[in-house]
Amino acid sequence: SGFVFKIQANMDPRHRDRIAFLRVVSGSFERDMFVVHAQTGRRVRLGNATKLFGNQRETVDHAVAGDVVGLVGNDLFGIGDTLTDDRTIVYDEIPEFTPEVFANLHNPQPGNYKRFNLGLEQLLREGVARRFEPVGGTQKVALLAAVGPLQFEVLVYRLKNEYGAESRIDSAPWTIARWWRVKGQAAPTRADEENLTLPETPDGSRLAYDDRGRAMVLFVDQWPVRFFGDRN
Repeated sequence: SGFVFKIQANMDPRHRDRIAFLRVVSGSFERDMFVVHAQTGRRVRLGNATKLFGNQRETVDHAVAGDVVGLVGNDLFGIGDTLTDDRTIVYDEIPEFTPEVFANLHNPQPGNYKRFNLGLEQLLREGVARRFEPVGGTQKVALLAAVGPLQFEVLVYRLKNEYGAESRIDSAPWTIARWWRVKGQAAPTRADEENLTLPETPDGSRLAYDDRGRAMVLFVDQWPVRFFGDRN
């Protein structure tokens, strides 16, 4: 068993590859073995396994607890995912910091949308920032969330230098994000939207879904957080 603790996109610009780094926790890893991806229940073959040092890559045939293995090219894996040949093992999720800055990411070159979308998707999977979806939003602009503004600068820089895609960031006013749920009921998700009774939100706040489809409210400061709690 093991868990994915890091994802690095575009390590080889010629192939736009993506590597998930797996920490082996128990037992032993063998190249081409089949394991269960605990988050989806799917069986996957771990064939393209490497060890990296600088720009050098070396095929890994065997690894044991404590070793790190790079798994190339599987878009299924995310940070914190469990891979195991024992379905009873599922590791706890890696804790995430709650985002405190938000921004809209624009594509100023619509004709370059393929590179823009590819780069954005890979960098978001890597964890450079997170993407939220406003409830009822029709605007084709990505709403990004991060712990600090430097994450947005890194994303814009890497989009241009690694994917050849220009982008523009516009700051959004929110500084606090909270998941919400109705007492005694399961937390609402995007799948529940048609039957969802939306809560009363103060001016300037916004309902949204996070990158896992969970319902959230975005607030400008602490006052509307208290207002929301009192009214709902």
